[in-house]
Amino acid sequence: MNPPPQQPERRRRRGNPPTDLNDDALSEIFFRIPPGDPAVLVRLSAVCKSWRRLVTDPYFLRGYRAFHRAPPVLGFFCAEVGFAGFVPTTAFRPIIPSVNWLLCDSRHGRALFNAFVSPMRLLVSDPMTGAARLLDAPERWRNIHWSAPQHWMNIQWSAAVLCAVDGCDHLDCHGGAFRVALARRPSVLVGNALYFLCYNNTSIVEFDMATMTLSVIPSPPLPEDVYGALLMTAEGGGLGFAAVLERSNLHLWSKPKEEGTDEWEHLEDVRDLKTLLPVGAISMMNNLLIGFADGGVRVVVVRTYHGPSIVELGSTGPAKVMSRRIGVNAVFPYTSFCTPEIVLCICWF
Repeated sequence: MNPPPQQPERRRRRGNPPTDLNDDALSEIFFRIPPGDPAVLVRLSAVCKSWRRLVTDPYFLRGYRAFHRAPPVLGFFCAEVGFAGFVPTTAFRPIIPSVNWLLCDSRHGRALFNAFVSPMRLLVSDPMTGAARLLDAPERWRNIHWSAPQHWMNIQWSAAVLCAVDGCDHLDCHGGAFRVALARRPSVLVGNALYFLCYNNTSIVEFDMATMTLSVIPSPPLPEDVYGALLMTAEGGGLGFAAVLERSNLHLWSKPKEEGTDEWEHLEDVRDLKTLLPVGAISMMNNLLIGFADGGVRVVVVRTYHGPSIVELGSTGPAKVMSRRIGVNAVFPYTSFCTPEIVLCICWF
């Protein structure tokens, strides 16, 4: 007996949604996709037209960012003489200028570079889209002379870039108005104020962007021998401070949010970096603290003979070497939500 004829395989019509779930149910599922892997939402947008419409809808994107609160750390920019490298922590890869640009800052979805030329010029770049804008430095800064052995950590000047769009939540800044502030040290943004640590580590300059005023506040009391110090955001918000004392002990402070007080709270979590790093990794080194990031997990970056290493605050796990380039003197995190509408815009143009 001949076998019954086989029925032709039914194929799903191209573009039909693969489930019968409504948009609200799908949104609740998609909200839980980790933002640290930006490729997942992009792949979902390619499944069908209805999913693309959903994951590119402004209402969904606002909910996705609000669900995860802090933008993820997609990687770290490494500042070195004649080198503007990027060390990814996710699948994201940035569009950055040539190695002849020196990194000064990264914040609110943008990166700020300086050219090794005189007169000095600055470049504000969106690493996600590749859009960039060239700026002339103010007159008093234009004639700074650069030579190959020099680095901004040596001549003590830097700059900061930040979003200037009114009402922006800074969860996914791309394009729009921005500000650039020139100063002598790297900065940290807390609320509406930029903070710069002075060269001797004993004072902090506060620039209030709402009132456009400057003030000076004292740093935490420190001994003479400090092997690295930086400003950071404190856990739960507010201004924080980190310093390496006693050659290898990492101390943390936080400043109360109440106005009118200069007191600092010294946190009890003192970490011995020698227990987290390979033997001899920081012996005879100074300026150990070169970066900080808060993308859900708070970390500091330590300069070592093995290259920049990430120390997770609140964890007893060993430090992780992020790059083998031992000449890196500063590290800036790149934090942003990489959402499908940005990627589709890049592909369209």
